[in-house]
Amino acid sequence: MTKRLALATLALSFVVAGCREMLTETPKNFITTDAYYRTPADIEAATLATYQPLGQADVWRRWLLWDTEMASDMTRINPDEPNFGTYHPGLLLWTPMDGSMTSPWNGLYTSIYRSNLVLENAPKVTFIDTKYQKQLIAEAKFVRAYDYLMLTKAYDDVPLLLTLDDHANTASKSRTPVEQIHQQLIKDLTEAEADLPDAPTQLGRASKAAAEILLADLYQWRSSFLKKPEWQETSTWAKKVIDNPRWGLTDDYLAQYLPANKGNKEVIFMNVSSGLDGRSSTDPNCNWLPRELGFNQAGGCEVVGQPTRWQYESYLCSTPDPLTFNASGRIADTTKIKTCDYRKQVTYRLGGCSTSASIGCIVFKWPNLNKFRPTNRGVGGPSDVDFPLYRYAEALLIYAEAQNELGNPAVAVGVLNQLRARARKGSGTALPEPHAYGTQPGEAIDVASVRSAVFQERNWELAHEGKRWFDQIRRNSLEPGYWKSTLVQHDPETATRGDVSEFRMRFPIPGPERTLNPNLTQNPGY
Repeated sequence: MTKRLALATLALSFVVAGCREMLTETPKNFITTDAYYRTPADIEAATLATYQPLGQADVWRRWLLWDTEMASDMTRINPDEPNFGTYHPGLLLWTPMDGSMTSPWNGLYTSIYRSNLVLENAPKVTFIDTKYQKQLIAEAKFVRAYDYLMLTKAYDDVPLLLTLDDHANTASKSRTPVEQIHQQLIKDLTEAEADLPDAPTQLGRASKAAAEILLADLYQWRSSFLKKPEWQETSTWAKKVIDNPRWGLTDDYLAQYLPANKGNKEVIFMNVSSGLDGRSSTDPNCNWLPRELGFNQAGGCEVVGQPTRWQYESYLCSTPDPLTFNASGRIADTTKIKTCDYRKQVTYRLGGCSTSASIGCIVFKWPNLNKFRPTNRGVGGPSDVDFPLYRYAEALLIYAEAQNELGNPAVAVGVLNQLRARARKGSGTALPEPHAYGTQPGEAIDVASVRSAVFQERNWELAHEGKRWFDQIRRNSLEPGYWKSTLVQHDPETATRGDVSEFRMRFPIPGPERTLNPNLTQNPGY
């Protein structure tokens, strides 16, 4: 982190130069650090810069998404991907020196550094609008808290850097216990929630609901993975989001993801994607678009990950929809998916059309993720799909899980069935599945059974949004052995070609950081 401190400062000087279009403008001038933080506009620009790393390649645009998706039992490696440096997270064969492990650390700490720049300088600047000054400080606290929650979920103890002096002395900083970090996050987020606006000032910025669902997520992680008796706090913060009339479920599950519906009532916090250039856009094109349609220009790209057979076949269908293949190795039946949960129908596709005449319209060799649909459908430019980090549906699911663990499974079932009812409506045509939980034989309404139902509902509702890996790890604390057994059963390639040793549940502390700072200990097993 020490060498990167100067680089981060230099990078921030360019980011500040073009702030008002949510960090999408090309900077025109070099600005020295002496010119920073003299005006409210400077502080606003620096605040916007705190969000930017979350949508870049180190974090959710590539590496943190690839790490958590491919490592989980929800996503398998694309068999046509030849590059071990790309697909190794799918086998859990990462090492402390791999970019897959160093990149999320670097990106999240870049965002933390930018947040600390705001927190240290914003109080020194005179604002006519002091309410907005407080909001900018609250946004920086929110972003820093999000960064640290992701770091502790992935790496456990990490250095807690709260001041610029801390950053200047990273070469000697030890790892801070998770409990101390989390208590700081609780303090920051409760303060931030009071000063954040009810509606985000700009697409992609934090609101009260964003702070509330982040707190709910934090308490959910602590209650499950860390086994803290904090399910009531989890429930309380999730319920605040649920009770806010500004937020709710979109009528159509797919609608919330479409670029035409940016700023809808369901997506609470997201990485904004402009579609204007690669720097300011998310990358579902190369993450998910199938190679079979032509690489990068004809409607396809590298499709790093695909749904596992288990994930694809797990959805409820009125006619069973197992994957079958014809003699040429392509999917044999493309009709039965139409009898399934609407979320399955719009999340995956079994065929598509290329703009290349030599390819044309084809049936795929494996289901392809299709709920992130750029306007250009992957042809001729970057994506304009916003990537959701928190949705209203997740607040419902967090609340349901907390209520169940508090001994109220019937309350949890009522919440689950709200999501299932939305899915049954489809795009306007009523569907028989997914039926209301508890209405079929064997669907018990007790804590253990409803816990399984909640986790399964999360798979369907939050598919391929970077949640499943952490869900497997959380549930392993509640049910020891769950993480390994689900990987072996649901994604057997991980066991046969990779490593399912339990130490792999924690990312390694990056080797380059330990070279710079000998006080950083390594996680067990690495």
